[in-house]
Amino acid sequence: MPSKLFQKTKKVAPYSKLAFIYDFLMRYVDYDNWASHLVRLFNKADLDVTSVLDISAGTGSLILQLAELGYEVSGQDYSYDMVRIAKKKFISREIPAILWAGSMTEQTSKLKYDAVISTYDSINYCHPIAKCEKVFEHVANIVKPGGVFIFDISTVRNSKKYFRRYFDQDGTNKFDYIRQSYYLSDTRKQINEFYITWKSRKNVCYKEYHEQQIYQLAEMKEIVPQQFFEIVGVYDGFSLRPGTEKSDRVHFLLKKKAND
Repeated sequence: MPSKLFQKTKKVAPYSKLAFIYDFLMRYVDYDNWASHLVRLFNKADLDVTSVLDISAGTGSLILQLAELGYEVSGQDYSYDMVRIAKKKFISREIPAILWAGSMTEQTSKLKYDAVISTYDSINYCHPIAKCEKVFEHVANIVKPGGVFIFDISTVRNSKKYFRRYFDQDGTNKFDYIRQSYYLSDTRKQINEFYITWKSRKNVCYKEYHEQQIYQLAEMKEIVPQQFFEIVGVYDGFSLRPGTEKSDRVHFLLKKKAND
């Protein structure tokens, strides 16, 4: 085990240390393409979007792309450290944005937005499923009538195909990390464990344990509060094809009813 390589292994909260290597870890993600797909979904909902709130903004890479496309963006994330990094990105580019730490399940803004987004299977971190229902309630309070909520989920197929037994080891001249992932079929839990060490402090290895619930599409559709939202579409990956359990990732496009 990686912990044997170090004098001390310290367990820490998810994204408390990973935040500082997150952009390196996610360097392969095409945020420009992701932003373009969100714009396609805005258009699919026949919506003229000006303001966008990302309720799982991470280090802000996606909303930064949206800001550069001309949208007024805001972002929140459960991890204070992720938000702090996001703020530095916007400040360095002199792009205005409101960013804060907060939970997807709790009311954290008094403002209303044309679009609310949550990407890269952040919803899968909300478990049990009652927490997903809390997310819908939260979004219903902050999205404008006629506005949209767009989120994606990772599927069982994705876990079985890519992360049933996954190992990755990499680093830079400042840090090293090991990632071990495994999928628990009986409970549909996707587990990701990270071991992170800094070159300047090799005697300590920080361990983060991440657990996601892999929901089925039918489960997610069932809990969408129909008094607030209509399901405009459920799409396969970054396309407008119907999403199924054979998809690796599925985007949900919900539109808030104007007469709630």
